[in-house]
Amino acid sequence: MSVLGRIGCGLGLGLLGYLVNLAALEVLPGVHLLLGPLLVLTAGVLFGPVAGALAGAVSGVRTLWLWGHPWGWLNLTLEGLFVGVLRRRLTPVVADALYWLLSPLYFLLTYFLLADIPTSAILVAGVKQAVNGLLAALILQVLLLIPWVRGRLRPLLPLPLADTSLGRAIGSALTLGAIIPLLVVGGSEGRERYTSEVRQVDEANLHAARVVANEIESSLAHARHGVSRLARTLSASLSPEGALPGPNFLEGELDAFVTYSPEVLNAYVGSPEGVALAFSPRTDVAGRPLAGTDFSDRPYVQQVRQAREPLVSDVFLGRGGAQGPLVVTVSPIRRDTRYAGYVLAAVDLPRLRRHARAQVGDTQRRILVVDARGGLVFDSAEEEPGQVRSIISTALAQALEKVGSGGTGTYEASGEDAVRLVRVSTLHHFGVVEVPPLGWRVVVQQPGTRLQQDVERSYFALLGTMGLATVSAVLLALAFSRTIVAPVQGVSHAAARLAAGERTARASEAAVDAPRELNQLAETFDRMAWQLSRQLEAIERTSREKDAFLSIASHELKTPLTALKAQVQLLRRKLGDEHAQRLDNVSRQVDRVTRLVNQLLDASQLGLEQLPVQRTRMDLSEVVRRVAEALVSASPLHTLELEAEPVVGEFDELRLEQVVHNLVSNAIKYSPTGGAIEVWTRMLPQGEVELVVADRGIGLRVEDEEQLFGRFERGDRRELTGISGIGVGLYVSREIVRRHGGRITLRPREGGGAVATVRLPVAVQPEREHRASHAPQDEGRGPHHS
Repeated sequence: MSVLGRIGCGLGLGLLGYLVNLAALEVLPGVHLLLGPLLVLTAGVLFGPVAGALAGAVSGVRTLWLWGHPWGWLNLTLEGLFVGVLRRRLTPVVADALYWLLSPLYFLLTYFLLADIPTSAILVAGVKQAVNGLLAALILQVLLLIPWVRGRLRPLLPLPLADTSLGRAIGSALTLGAIIPLLVVGGSEGRERYTSEVRQVDEANLHAARVVANEIESSLAHARHGVSRLARTLSASLSPEGALPGPNFLEGELDAFVTYSPEVLNAYVGSPEGVALAFSPRTDVAGRPLAGTDFSDRPYVQQVRQAREPLVSDVFLGRGGAQGPLVVTVSPIRRDTRYAGYVLAAVDLPRLRRHARAQVGDTQRRILVVDARGGLVFDSAEEEPGQVRSIISTALAQALEKVGSGGTGTYEASGEDAVRLVRVSTLHHFGVVEVPPLGWRVVVQQPGTRLQQDVERSYFALLGTMGLATVSAVLLALAFSRTIVAPVQGVSHAAARLAAGERTARASEAAVDAPRELNQLAETFDRMAWQLSRQLEAIERTSREKDAFLSIASHELKTPLTALKAQVQLLRRKLGDEHAQRLDNVSRQVDRVTRLVNQLLDASQLGLEQLPVQRTRMDLSEVVRRVAEALVSASPLHTLELEAEPVVGEFDELRLEQVVHNLVSNAIKYSPTGGAIEVWTRMLPQGEVELVVADRGIGLRVEDEEQLFGRFERGDRRELTGISGIGVGLYVSREIVRRHGGRITLRPREGGGAVATVRLPVAVQPEREHRASHAPQDEGRGPHHS
C-alpha cells in the first residue's frame, strides 16, 4: 500500500475512533473506558507509525472535552506512534505494555511538571489510560488471531501476528473472556457503591446543618429575649421627661445581662441618636472607653426607630468592643409612642463557630452560615476572620438557588473544573437548612476527596480482580496449550535441562503417546543428548589429565629452580659486592618463577582435590605482620598502615601466609602509582577473625568481583596491560580460605581502590564450601587479580 493510502487509512480509523469515543463508558465516576484506542492501535499495527499517530491525534480530540486537558490527547497520539514503530518485532499487547512501562516519564514531564496536577490524580489518570490502551491491544490481538480476519488482512499483518503460537492465541482469548465480564460487573458495582456513599454524605451534611441551625436559632432567641427584657426594664425606669437612667445604673444592668447570657459577646445602651451611653465591657482591647462611641451610621440605628419588637441585623464589620464580622440583636426602648433609645447585644459568633465545629467533629466538613443578603456570618474553616465576605456570584450561591431548605447538592469551586482527571475530587457536596424567620442558611459541605478515595479504592480493587483473572486465564491457557503440545514442550524442557548440566535429560518419555513425527523428534534429541554426554566426559577427562600434567611439570620445575637458587647464593658469597646487584636481580627472578611454579602446583592440586591443610594453633597477626612488612618495604612507592590485633586460632600457617602474600602483593601490584597499603586484623564477636587488605589503586568493576576468583582469570580491563600475573593467586587463595571454613570477598572501595576481606572461624570446622559473595559490613572491597 502506498504512503498516501496508509495516511488515508489512518485518518479514516482516527475519525471512526473519535465517533466511538463520543460514547465513552463511565466505569466509575470520572473514570472512563474509551474504545477509540482500539481503532488507533489498529491503524498503528496494520498501517505503520504515521497512520497510528494520525489516528491517535484525530481520535484523541474527544478527550479534550472529556478530561479538560491536552495531555490525554497527546498520550493517545504517542501510543499509536509507539505501537506502530514496534509492530514488526512485538505483538500489540507486548508493544503497548512496553509503552505504558515507559509512560511514567511522560506523566512526570506533562501532568506533574507542566500541569501541576496532584500525584494521586496522576496515578488514577495513568492507570485508567493504561487500562484503556492494554484492553484495546488485547481486543485487537484476539481479533487478528481469528482465521476469517487473518485471511482477509494477511498482507497487512506484521510478522509477530502472522507467525503466532497456539499458546498465545489461547491465552489472549481466555484473558479477554475473563476481563470483559469483570469490567461490566465491577463497573456496575462501583457505581452503586459510589451512589450509596453520596447518599450517606448528604445525610450526614444535613444532620450537621440541622444541629448547627438549632444552636443558632436558640442562641439568637436567647439574645433577642435578653435585649427585649432589658429594654422593658429600662422603659420602666425612664424619667417623666423620658430620659434614660444614669450610666451607673445602665452599666449595672448591662453587666448582669452579659454575665448571664453566654451567647452575647458585648452589649450597650444607645441614645436615640445612636451614641453609646453605657457599655459592657467598658473598654475595647486597647483599653479605650467605649461609652460615647457614635454608631449612628449603622443601618440598625435607623431600623430600630420604627421597630416594635427586637430585630436581628445582617452581618457587618464590627468596631469598638468587637473586631471582625458581627451580628447584633437590637430592641427599642419606648414608653408608649415615645422612642428613648435602644439596647443592643452582639452575638458571640466565635462561640457559635466553636460550637459548630464541636457538633460536626469532622475536620473535612466546613460549616458556612449565610445571612439573607448573602453575607457570610461565619465560616468554620476560618480561625480569625478579619472582614465581611459575601458568597454572591460564587458557585456555591448558584447551587443554593436551586436547593431549598433541607436539600442537598454539589458544586465545583472556581478553577477546579479546569482539569477533570477524576471528577468526584472537584465536587463539593453540601446540605442546607434555613434558620427561620431570619432567612439565614446553614450550609454544611465537604469536598469530594473522601469519595474520590473511595472511587480510587473501587477502581484499584477492580483492577486487582482483573489482574487475578488475567493471571488465572493465562495459567489456564498454559495448562490447555501444554496438553495440546506436551510432546514438543517435553523436548524443549529436556533441552533446557541438558543446557543446565543435567546429562541424563531425555525426551522420549514425554512423547510416548505422541504422533510418529514427534516421537521421532524426541528419539533424535535423545541420541544427540547421549553423544553430547560422551563428548563432555571426554573433555572432563582431558581437563583432569591437564591438571595432572601441570602437577608433574611443576614438581619437575621446582628441582632445577632450587638448585639455581643455591648456585646464585654461592656466587653471591664468592663474587662479593661487585656483582651483588646483578645477583640480587637474578635471585628475585628465581623467587618469582618459584612462586609461579608453586601457584601452578597449587592450582593443579586443587583441580585434583589434593591440596592438603595442616592446622596448628597460632597467632595469625604475626604472619600478617611479617609478610606485609617484607613486601611493602621492598616497594619504594608504597607505605604500610598496619593494625594487627592478636587473633589466635587453628590455622595452616604456610597456607595462610600464602594467602596474605597474594593479597598484599596484589594490592601493591595494582597500585602502580604508589600509596598506602592498609592491612588490619581483628577478632569478630561471632567467633571469627577478619583480615582486611585495602589499597587506593585502579579498583575493579562490580561485574568482575566473582569472575576474578576463577582459575587463570585476570580481567579484561585496559588498565591491566603491562601488569604481570597468570591469574591463579586469587583462585588458590579462595580455595585455601574455603578449606579453613572461611570466606573471602572483593569489593570496590568508595573513593577509588579496592578491599579484600577474609573471614575465618577460630575453631576447627568441617571443610565446606562458602559463598564468596557474603560481604562484610565495612566499606567497599577491591580488585586484586593475580
